[in-house]
Amino acid sequence: MNTTTFNRETSRNGTRMIPDFLTRVSSRVVNYVSRSRAERQLQALDDRLLADIGMRRSEIHRMVWGN
Repeated sequence: MNTTTFNRETSRNGTRMIPDFLTRVSSRVVNYVSRSRAERQLQALDDRLLADIGMRRSEIHRMVWGN
């Protein structure tokens, strides 16, 4: 009789799930930090500079974060 145990840290093909999870989380954190920085930098510009690049202050959040 064969019994198969499943280690919670590995998937069926033997790859480790924990590093994949940490990679996804760290990628999202880096993405959030860079978008937040971009939004702050755009908010710091005056209205004239924003108009030069074709933006209005009310559009900054949507342009940085998407819909």
